[in-house]
Amino acid sequence: IFYGFEYLGIGERLVQTPLTDRCYLTLTQALRFGMGGNPFGPAGTGKTESVKALGSQLGRFVVVMNCDETFDFGAMGRIFCGLCQVGAWGCFDEFNRLEERILSAVSQQILSIQRGLIERQSSIELLGRSIQLHENVGIFVTMNPGYAGRSNLPDNLKTLFRSVAMVVPDRKLIAQVMLYSQGIVSAEMLSGKVVDLFLRCESQMSKQSHYDFGLRALKTLLVSAGGLKRRTLEAEQDFIGENLSEIETEVMVQGVCNNVIPKLVAEDSLKFTTILEQVFPGSQVCKMEDEKLKKELHAICQTENLCPNGNWIQKILQLKQVTEMRHGIMLVGPTGVGKSSAIKVLLQGLENTEGTKGELYVI
Repeated sequence: IFYGFEYLGIGERLVQTPLTDRCYLTLTQALRFGMGGNPFGPAGTGKTESVKALGSQLGRFVVVMNCDETFDFGAMGRIFCGLCQVGAWGCFDEFNRLEERILSAVSQQILSIQRGLIERQSSIELLGRSIQLHENVGIFVTMNPGYAGRSNLPDNLKTLFRSVAMVVPDRKLIAQVMLYSQGIVSAEMLSGKVVDLFLRCESQMSKQSHYDFGLRALKTLLVSAGGLKRRTLEAEQDFIGENLSEIETEVMVQGVCNNVIPKLVAEDSLKFTTILEQVFPGSQVCKMEDEKLKKELHAICQTENLCPNGNWIQKILQLKQVTEMRHGIMLVGPTGVGKSSAIKVLLQGLENTEGTKGELYVI
């Protein structure tokens, strides 16, 4: 397998674990034999990320496509035509969401590509046209078996791919490496505590559709903790080395509160306080504090004839915190609890404090 020299810039590196090593070995063997790769396993185990990371290390352009029921034979064929001509890798996420009849038809297209690669043909026949075949093309599919609405792969399609089971990754090792990369010195101690806290939250709290205590949420927390530490050290120029571990623990607790508390329902808030005390003894749940914005929110509430309840104001401050960390936000709750009002009041408050006009469109 030759290096592809595709310029990809400096992207995020994937934490290397025994699981990623096994995945890389299986996928490169598949490429060597002209086959496709099929990482399968539950969500958040690094299936797509592993394919993207391998492509980055081999200098290949990786195109990721999320499959759904609307994909048809023609659409898949056009995607394959493009991949074959430019020599890119195609990673088809949730491949088994395609209908079984489409999967059977697609298997013939993939077979044509793989046969062309094995026989080193310069062109192949796809969708009734002669298509130039680049030797670097690769096709990968990821699957979540056992989920509702998923099809079973036909046997003739299974034989075209080398499968690799992606089990639950070593969260502690990943957390430790990511914390070190963010400049957290006491990463070895904190990584175990943070992973333990997430596992306790997952097992002890109620099951809500919007809860996520998996690897994605953990990574978001770890990156935000690094930013919090740097801001804290900039504010406290006169700290001494012995205090660094304490500062990092406080920053981690604050990061956990910023990430977890906004999404908790009322019954789980008390459970979280107990879990936090068990994992980080002596720590307390951090509240969002922004006196300048809070004062502005109270003034807006008076103007709009709204009651500035303490919990509701706290939720608005949490919403501001979440907007700084996420691109997409979903406000969840029953009718009449102030979801839309919270967005409008926060937008007005940020306009008044930051002097930048915000736009709100209701669809």
